[in-house]
Amino acid sequence: MSIREENSLMVDAFMGMYIIQVDVDEWGFPPTGWDFKYIPVYYALDREGIPTGAMIDGGAWGDNIPVNMAPPLKAFFESIRD
Repeated sequence: MSIREENSLMVDAFMGMYIIQVDVDEWGFPPTGWDFKYIPVYYALDREGIPTGAMIDGGAWGDNIPVNMAPPLKAFFESIRD
């Protein structure tokens, strides 16, 4: 994962965010409202941990490489900050 590698683009995109990582292969996701088409997927939660409906997934960029991922992720995270 680019964050663990301390890629500067990804570190900047995720700055100030709290991330909860869940392995969908391990946990499974039956129809619960946590729908997604592409992985990775990021959902915004409110202060109580309830999904806000805002999300972004791998469909927002091409290959899963920092230069593609960082700009849309940064824009998404900036749009959901309160």
